[in-house]
Amino acid sequence: MELVILLLLIGAGTAAVVAYLRNRKAEEARRQQEAAKPQDPFAQGHGNEDLLYGLKVSDVIGYHARDWVVRGSLRFDDGGYTWAEHLISDARDQHWLSVEDDEGISVILWRRVPLSEVDGEPGARSVTHAQVAYHLHEEGQARYTAEGTTGTAPSGTARYIDYHGPDDQRLSFERFGEGEAWEVSVGHTVLPRVLDVFPRAG
Repeated sequence: MELVILLLLIGAGTAAVVAYLRNRKAEEARRQQEAAKPQDPFAQGHGNEDLLYGLKVSDVIGYHARDWVVRGSLRFDDGGYTWAEHLISDARDQHWLSVEDDEGISVILWRRVPLSEVDGEPGARSVTHAQVAYHLHEEGQARYTAEGTTGTAPSGTARYIDYHGPDDQRLSFERFGEGEAWEVSVGHTVLPRVLDVFPRAG
């Protein structure tokens, strides 16, 4: 009787091991098949979207072998459509980095330029900067809140007028509050995968 029970236990254990190995082999085959699928090298999704959407003051961004610190953030809401702009700087330069969900993550690196360098008025169908023509894309008004160093009030209303140029170039007018001067920036799109994000501790 004891021998029969022992044989049954051995048989059950062997069946469990065989089932485990079979499931593990099937899972490994599935992973290999998934990895073998062609990947779009220009796809926006590369695994760091959540980190980019969640950027905050004191986070560090690695870009072009340089480390950029987030000094301040502006978070915008235009009737439920939201995006963020972050002031980033290193020892030499500073830029703005915008992050929004536009049918997938969209990241643009901006630099401020003098309004006097732009040929055309805010809201015109097209404007020119540095011999590059930009065409009106959209305009609107959004509520914003500020964190850290931004040069704006802690919260308020901003008007924006966005233009698109060739080769993913961008130009944007922004005005923070009625009666304030227009600020203008030019920029270009950045693939998220070229940015390394290092969140601050804590």
